[in-house]
Amino acid sequence: MATPLPAYVARRRADWDALQALLAKQRSGTLKLEELRTLDTLYRRASADLAHAQTFYAGTDAHRFLNQLCGQAYASIYQPPRERWPALRHFFRREFPATLRRERGFVGASAALFFLGILLGALVVLWEPRGAELLVPSGVRHYVAQGRMWTDDLLSVAPPNSVASGIATNNLTVTIATFALGLTFGLGTLFILVNNGVHIGAITALCAREGMLGGMLDFIAAHGPVELSIIIIAGGAGLMVGQALIDPGELPRGQALAVRGREAVKLVLGCAPFLALIGVVEGYVSPGDLFPTWVKAALGLALGALFWGYLLRAGRTEAEATGTPADSAS
Repeated sequence: MATPLPAYVARRRADWDALQALLAKQRSGTLKLEELRTLDTLYRRASADLAHAQTFYAGTDAHRFLNQLCGQAYASIYQPPRERWPALRHFFRREFPATLRRERGFVGASAALFFLGILLGALVVLWEPRGAELLVPSGVRHYVAQGRMWTDDLLSVAPPNSVASGIATNNLTVTIATFALGLTFGLGTLFILVNNGVHIGAITALCAREGMLGGMLDFIAAHGPVELSIIIIAGGAGLMVGQALIDPGELPRGQALAVRGREAVKLVLGCAPFLALIGVVEGYVSPGDLFPTWVKAALGLALGALFWGYLLRAGRTEAEATGTPADSAS
Protein backbone atom coordinates (compact mmCIF):
# COMPACT_ATOMS: atom_id res chain seq x y z
CA MET A 1 0.00 0.00 0.00
CA ALA A 2 1.38 3.41 -0.97
CA THR A 3 2.44 5.92 1.67
CA PRO A 4 -0.04 8.81 2.06
CA LEU A 5 0.98 11.62 -0.27
CA PRO A 6 1.63 14.30 2.43
CA ALA A 7 3.92 11.92 4.34
CA TYR A 8 5.76 10.94 1.15
CA VAL A 9 6.28 14.58 0.16
CA ALA A 10 7.49 15.49 3.66
CA ARG A 11 10.01 12.65 3.60
CA ARG A 12 11.42 13.45 0.15
CA ARG A 13 11.10 17.26 0.01
CA ALA A 14 14.58 17.98 1.38
CA ASP A 15 16.24 16.21 -1.57
CA TRP A 16 14.04 18.01 -4.06
CA ASP A 17 14.83 21.41 -2.54
CA ALA A 18 18.55 20.57 -2.55
CA LEU A 19 18.35 19.62 -6.23
CA GLN A 20 16.58 22.89 -7.05
CA ALA A 21 19.27 24.85 -5.21
CA LEU A 22 22.10 23.11 -7.12
CA LEU A 23 20.35 23.70 -10.45
CA ALA A 24 20.07 27.40 -9.59
CA LYS A 25 23.80 27.50 -8.80
CA GLN A 26 24.60 25.79 -12.09
CA ARG A 27 22.54 28.34 -14.03
CA SER A 28 24.34 31.20 -12.29
CA GLY A 29 27.75 29.64 -12.93
CA THR A 30 28.62 29.25 -9.24
CA LEU A 31 28.37 25.46 -8.99
CA LYS A 32 31.57 24.00 -7.52
CA LEU A 33 33.24 20.97 -9.02
CA GLU A 34 32.69 18.82 -5.94
CA GLU A 35 28.94 19.57 -6.10
CA LEU A 36 28.54 17.97 -9.52
CA ARG A 37 28.47 14.49 -8.03
CA THR A 38 25.78 15.55 -5.56
CA LEU A 39 23.77 17.06 -8.40
CA ASP A 40 23.91 13.80 -10.34
CA THR A 41 22.92 11.75 -7.27
CA LEU A 42 19.97 13.99 -6.44
CA TYR A 43 18.79 13.91 -10.06
CA ARG A 44 18.77 10.11 -10.04
CA ARG A 45 16.81 10.07 -6.80
CA ALA A 46 14.31 12.57 -8.20
CA SER A 47 13.90 10.39 -11.31
CA ALA A 48 13.10 7.42 -9.08
CA ASP A 49 10.64 9.59 -7.16
CA LEU A 50 9.01 10.62 -10.44
CA ALA A 51 8.51 6.99 -11.45
CA HIS A 52 7.02 6.32 -8.01
CA ALA A 53 4.71 9.33 -8.32
CA GLN A 54 3.55 8.24 -11.78
CA THR A 55 2.53 4.92 -10.30
CA PHE A 56 0.87 6.00 -7.05
CA TYR A 57 0.20 9.76 -7.26
CA ALA A 58 -0.48 10.42 -10.96
CA GLY A 59 -2.11 13.76 -11.70
CA THR A 60 -1.25 15.29 -8.31
CA ASP A 61 0.73 18.49 -7.72
CA ALA A 62 3.64 16.36 -6.49
CA HIS A 63 3.66 14.41 -9.74
CA ARG A 64 3.62 17.58 -11.85
CA PHE A 65 6.33 19.19 -9.70
CA LEU A 66 8.63 16.18 -10.02
CA ASN A 67 8.05 16.00 -13.76
CA GLN A 68 9.10 19.63 -14.13
CA LEU A 69 12.05 19.27 -11.75
CA CYS A 70 13.44 16.22 -13.55
CA GLY A 71 13.02 17.92 -16.90
CA GLN A 72 15.03 20.92 -15.71
CA ALA A 73 17.72 18.69 -14.23
CA TYR A 74 18.02 16.59 -17.39
CA ALA A 75 18.36 19.71 -19.55
CA SER A 76 21.05 21.10 -17.26
CA ILE A 77 23.07 17.90 -16.86
CA TYR A 78 22.87 16.72 -20.44
CA GLN A 79 22.94 20.10 -22.17
CA PRO A 80 24.76 20.15 -25.51
CA PRO A 81 28.35 21.36 -25.42
CA ARG A 82 28.89 25.07 -25.66
CA GLU A 83 30.26 26.59 -28.83
CA ARG A 84 34.04 26.61 -28.91
CA TRP A 85 34.75 30.35 -28.86
CA PRO A 86 32.23 31.32 -26.17
CA ALA A 87 33.57 28.45 -24.05
CA LEU A 88 37.14 29.61 -24.64
CA ARG A 89 36.25 33.18 -23.69
CA HIS A 90 34.54 31.94 -20.54
CA PHE A 91 37.59 29.87 -19.63
CA PHE A 92 40.01 32.79 -19.82
CA ARG A 93 37.60 35.37 -18.42
CA ARG A 94 36.59 33.31 -15.42
CA GLU A 95 37.66 29.68 -15.04
CA PHE A 96 41.43 30.01 -15.33
CA PRO A 97 41.92 33.00 -13.01
CA ALA A 98 39.28 31.70 -10.58
CA THR A 99 41.01 28.31 -10.41
CA LEU A 100 44.36 29.95 -9.68
CA ARG A 101 42.87 32.03 -6.86
CA ARG A 102 41.14 28.97 -5.44
CA GLU A 103 44.39 26.96 -5.53
CA ARG A 104 46.64 29.81 -4.40
CA GLY A 105 48.01 27.69 -1.53
CA PHE A 106 49.61 25.26 -3.98
CA VAL A 107 50.94 28.09 -6.15
CA GLY A 108 52.38 29.71 -3.03
CA ALA A 109 54.07 26.45 -2.00
CA SER A 110 55.50 26.15 -5.51
CA ALA A 111 56.89 29.69 -5.32
CA ALA A 112 58.46 28.95 -1.93
CA LEU A 113 60.23 25.86 -3.31
CA PHE A 114 61.43 27.73 -6.39
CA PHE A 115 62.86 30.66 -4.46
CA LEU A 116 64.38 28.31 -1.91
CA GLY A 117 66.29 26.75 -4.81
CA ILE A 118 67.44 30.19 -6.00
CA LEU A 119 68.68 31.03 -2.50
CA LEU A 120 70.51 27.71 -2.14
CA GLY A 121 72.19 27.99 -5.54
CA ALA A 122 73.31 31.56 -4.92
CA LEU A 123 74.66 30.81 -1.44
CA VAL A 124 76.67 27.80 -2.61
CA VAL A 125 78.44 29.77 -5.34
CA LEU A 126 78.98 32.86 -3.19
CA TRP A 127 80.44 30.87 -0.30
CA GLU A 128 82.37 28.35 -2.36
CA PRO A 129 83.26 29.56 -5.88
CA ARG A 130 84.12 26.03 -6.95
CA GLY A 131 80.45 25.19 -6.49
CA ALA A 132 79.87 26.83 -9.88
CA GLU A 133 81.61 23.87 -11.50
CA LEU A 134 78.81 21.63 -10.25
CA LEU A 135 75.82 23.93 -10.59
CA VAL A 136 76.50 26.08 -13.66
CA PRO A 137 76.59 24.51 -17.16
CA SER A 138 80.06 24.45 -18.70
CA GLY A 139 78.96 26.52 -21.70
CA VAL A 140 77.76 29.31 -19.45
CA ARG A 141 80.99 29.19 -17.40
CA HIS A 142 83.01 29.41 -20.60
CA TYR A 143 81.27 32.62 -21.68
CA VAL A 144 81.45 34.16 -18.21
CA ALA A 145 85.20 33.42 -18.03
CA GLN A 146 85.55 35.48 -21.24
CA GLY A 147 83.47 38.31 -19.78
CA ARG A 148 80.69 37.72 -22.29
CA MET A 149 77.01 36.89 -21.93
CA TRP A 150 76.09 33.47 -23.34
CA THR A 151 73.00 35.08 -24.85
CA ASP A 152 74.99 37.52 -27.00
CA ASP A 153 75.20 35.13 -29.94
CA LEU A 154 71.54 34.07 -30.00
CA LEU A 155 70.49 36.38 -32.81
CA SER A 156 73.66 35.73 -34.82
CA VAL A 157 72.96 31.98 -34.88
CA ALA A 158 69.29 32.18 -35.85
CA PRO A 159 66.74 34.88 -36.77
CA PRO A 160 64.44 36.18 -34.00
CA ASN A 161 61.42 34.18 -35.20
CA SER A 162 63.38 30.92 -34.95
CA VAL A 163 64.75 31.90 -31.54
CA ALA A 164 61.25 32.78 -30.31
CA SER A 165 59.83 29.50 -31.61
CA GLY A 166 62.57 27.45 -29.98
CA ILE A 167 62.20 29.29 -26.68
CA ALA A 168 58.42 28.85 -26.66
CA THR A 169 58.81 25.12 -27.35
CA ASN A 170 61.37 24.75 -24.57
CA ASN A 171 59.21 26.72 -22.12
CA LEU A 172 56.20 24.57 -22.96
CA THR A 173 58.25 21.40 -22.41
CA VAL A 174 59.42 22.60 -18.99
CA THR A 175 55.89 23.66 -18.02
CA ILE A 176 54.32 20.33 -18.99
CA ALA A 177 57.10 18.34 -17.30
CA THR A 178 56.77 20.37 -14.09
CA PHE A 179 53.05 19.60 -14.03
CA ALA A 180 53.16 15.98 -15.22
CA LEU A 181 55.80 14.92 -12.71
CA GLY A 182 53.23 15.57 -10.01
CA LEU A 183 52.24 11.97 -10.78
CA THR A 184 55.37 10.90 -8.88
CA PHE A 185 53.51 11.88 -5.69
CA GLY A 186 54.79 15.41 -6.22
CA LEU A 187 58.47 14.48 -5.89
CA GLY A 188 59.29 15.13 -9.54
CA THR A 189 57.62 18.53 -9.44
CA LEU A 190 59.47 19.39 -6.25
CA PHE A 191 62.78 18.41 -7.87
CA ILE A 192 62.20 20.51 -11.00
CA LEU A 193 61.21 23.57 -8.98
CA VAL A 194 64.19 23.39 -6.63
CA ASN A 195 66.63 22.32 -9.37
CA ASN A 196 65.63 25.15 -11.72
CA GLY A 197 65.86 27.58 -8.84
CA VAL A 198 69.32 26.31 -7.89
CA HIS A 199 70.58 26.76 -11.47
CA ILE A 200 69.18 30.30 -11.70
CA GLY A 201 70.59 31.22 -8.30
CA ALA A 202 74.01 29.74 -9.10
CA ILE A 203 74.26 31.48 -12.48
CA THR A 204 73.17 34.79 -10.95
CA ALA A 205 75.76 34.48 -8.18
CA LEU A 206 78.50 33.58 -10.69
CA CYS A 207 77.64 36.61 -12.82
CA ALA A 208 77.67 38.80 -9.72
CA ARG A 209 81.12 37.51 -8.71
CA GLU A 210 82.48 38.20 -12.19
CA GLY A 211 80.97 41.67 -12.50
CA MET A 212 78.38 40.58 -15.08
CA LEU A 213 75.19 40.83 -13.02
CA GLY A 214 74.05 43.83 -15.05
CA GLY A 215 74.30 41.85 -18.27
CA MET A 216 72.25 38.98 -16.88
CA LEU A 217 69.57 41.31 -15.51
CA ASP A 218 69.50 43.06 -18.88
CA PHE A 219 68.68 39.74 -20.57
CA ILE A 220 66.01 38.48 -18.16
CA ALA A 221 64.34 41.80 -17.36
CA ALA A 222 61.79 41.73 -20.18
CA HIS A 223 60.61 38.11 -20.03
CA GLY A 224 61.62 36.95 -16.54
CA PRO A 225 58.62 38.07 -14.45
CA VAL A 226 56.03 36.28 -16.60
CA GLU A 227 58.17 33.26 -17.52
CA LEU A 228 59.11 32.47 -13.92
CA SER A 229 55.50 33.03 -12.84
CA ILE A 230 54.32 30.42 -15.34
CA ILE A 231 56.86 27.88 -14.09
CA ILE A 232 55.63 28.49 -10.54
CA ILE A 233 51.98 28.08 -11.60
CA ALA A 234 52.81 24.81 -13.37
CA GLY A 235 54.59 23.71 -10.21
CA GLY A 236 51.44 24.47 -8.21
CA ALA A 237 49.45 22.29 -10.63
CA GLY A 238 51.95 19.45 -10.18
CA LEU A 239 51.74 19.75 -6.40
CA MET A 240 47.94 19.52 -6.64
CA VAL A 241 48.27 16.21 -8.47
CA GLY A 242 50.80 14.95 -5.93
CA GLN A 243 48.57 15.93 -3.02
CA ALA A 244 45.62 14.06 -4.54
CA LEU A 245 47.75 10.90 -4.68
CA ILE A 246 49.17 11.29 -1.18
CA ASP A 247 45.95 12.35 0.55
CA PRO A 248 42.85 11.47 -1.52
CA GLY A 249 40.55 12.09 1.44
CA GLU A 250 37.28 10.18 1.38
CA LEU A 251 37.49 9.47 -2.36
CA PRO A 252 39.28 6.51 -3.95
CA ARG A 253 42.76 7.57 -5.06
CA GLY A 254 41.91 7.30 -8.77
CA GLN A 255 38.79 9.41 -8.41
CA ALA A 256 40.59 12.01 -6.31
CA LEU A 257 43.29 12.20 -8.96
CA ALA A 258 40.69 12.69 -11.70
CA VAL A 259 38.92 15.47 -9.79
CA ARG A 260 42.06 17.36 -8.76
CA GLY A 261 43.75 16.65 -12.08
CA ARG A 262 40.98 18.44 -13.97
CA GLU A 263 41.54 21.53 -11.85
CA ALA A 264 45.32 21.32 -12.26
CA VAL A 265 45.03 21.00 -16.05
CA LYS A 266 43.12 24.29 -16.12
CA LEU A 267 46.18 26.04 -14.70
CA VAL A 268 48.50 24.54 -17.31
CA LEU A 269 46.17 25.20 -20.25
CA GLY A 270 45.56 28.73 -19.07
CA CYS A 271 49.29 29.46 -19.18
CA ALA A 272 49.71 28.28 -22.79
CA PRO A 273 49.01 31.57 -24.65
CA PHE A 274 51.15 33.49 -22.18
CA LEU A 275 54.01 31.09 -22.87
CA ALA A 276 53.74 31.88 -26.58
CA LEU A 277 53.68 35.62 -25.88
CA ILE A 278 56.69 35.56 -23.58
CA GLY A 279 58.58 33.42 -26.08
CA VAL A 280 58.20 36.25 -28.59
CA VAL A 281 59.49 38.76 -26.03
CA GLU A 282 62.44 36.52 -25.15
CA GLY A 283 63.29 36.00 -28.82
CA TYR A 284 62.91 39.56 -30.08
CA VAL A 285 63.48 41.87 -27.10
CA SER A 286 65.65 40.16 -24.48
CA PRO A 287 68.83 39.29 -26.49
CA GLY A 288 71.23 41.87 -27.78
CA ASP A 289 71.34 45.63 -27.27
CA LEU A 290 68.63 46.78 -29.67
CA PHE A 291 66.54 47.84 -26.67
CA PRO A 292 68.11 49.63 -23.69
CA THR A 293 67.96 47.99 -20.28
CA TRP A 294 65.42 50.45 -18.91
CA VAL A 295 63.01 49.62 -21.75
CA LYS A 296 63.39 45.89 -21.08
CA ALA A 297 62.87 46.38 -17.35
CA ALA A 298 59.80 48.57 -17.89
CA LEU A 299 58.33 46.04 -20.31
CA GLY A 300 59.00 43.14 -17.94
CA LEU A 301 57.45 44.94 -14.97
CA ALA A 302 54.45 45.99 -17.05
CA LEU A 303 53.85 42.48 -18.42
CA GLY A 304 54.25 40.96 -14.94
CA ALA A 305 51.83 43.46 -13.42
CA LEU A 306 49.27 42.91 -16.18
CA PHE A 307 49.60 39.12 -15.90
CA TRP A 308 49.08 39.01 -12.14
CA GLY A 309 46.47 41.76 -12.23
CA TYR A 310 44.49 39.61 -14.65
CA LEU A 311 44.93 36.47 -12.53
CA LEU A 312 43.92 38.17 -9.29
CA ARG A 313 41.05 40.29 -10.61
CA ALA A 314 39.47 38.70 -13.70
CA GLY A 315 36.07 37.08 -13.21
CA ARG A 316 35.93 37.82 -9.49
CA THR A 317 32.56 36.98 -8.01
CA GLU A 318 30.79 39.14 -5.47
CA ALA A 319 31.60 36.51 -2.84
CA GLU A 320 35.33 36.78 -3.59
CA ALA A 321 35.23 40.55 -3.55
CA THR A 322 33.52 40.65 -0.13
CA GLY A 323 35.67 37.91 1.36
CA THR A 324 32.88 35.33 1.74
CA PRO A 325 34.26 31.97 2.94
CA ALA A 326 35.16 29.58 0.13
CA ASP A 327 32.55 27.00 1.12
CA SER A 328 29.78 29.39 0.16
CA ALA A 329 31.18 30.60 -3.10
CA SER A 330 32.63 29.07 -6.19
